[in-house]
Amino acid sequence: MHGFRFLWSRAITRFDPADRARVQNIRLAVQKLQAYTLPGGATLSFNRVVGSRQSPDSAYEPAPVFSDRGRVRALGGGVCQVSSTLYAAVLLTDLQVLERHAHAMPVPYLAPGLDATVSNALDLKIRNPHPFAVQIRMSVEGQRLQAEVWAEQPLRQKVSISRIASRCFRDGVPALQVVVWRVYAGGQREKMSEDVYYLGR
Repeated sequence: MHGFRFLWSRAITRFDPADRARVQNIRLAVQKLQAYTLPGGATLSFNRVVGSRQSPDSAYEPAPVFSDRGRVRALGGGVCQVSSTLYAAVLLTDLQVLERHAHAMPVPYLAPGLDATVSNALDLKIRNPHPFAVQIRMSVEGQRLQAEVWAEQPLRQKVSISRIASRCFRDGVPALQVVVWRVYAGGQREKMSEDVYYLGR
């Protein structure tokens, strides 16, 4: 960890330790991202780093996932909590988000708009626009999943998140529309996402 002296951001989510298969999947994904270095100008593809969850010969187990059909079991259930926790930490930095997708319904571990679902077809891609490297550090302890972003230089300006959520209907179903901005200390605002989450399924 030599050189990565500056903590840019941290995000923490919690999970049910009694769901053994889901915890196993979370730990497998976290192992791939425990100290992942992202060089200057490089892009992190969550799917490429973590690997396929759908292959029957992978170590990932069937566990609950949040889909447009509600809560169902699928190979790799729980990995989306890892991608979402990472995304929540990245939002508090000036790293570029090249690809991110919201769940179809709110998840219990993060506020709507802060999640990032992944699948064979959906990825989370983060680009480091700086000339120096940053490092992703993820860990599991007890019921806590933690993601941190460290760097070789300080973050140029503090970043906070602004969320606006409003109730609506989509396809006749109660839904929640959520808009998320990054707010920089200098006053600049960057719109990160505008998502609709189904509430009635």
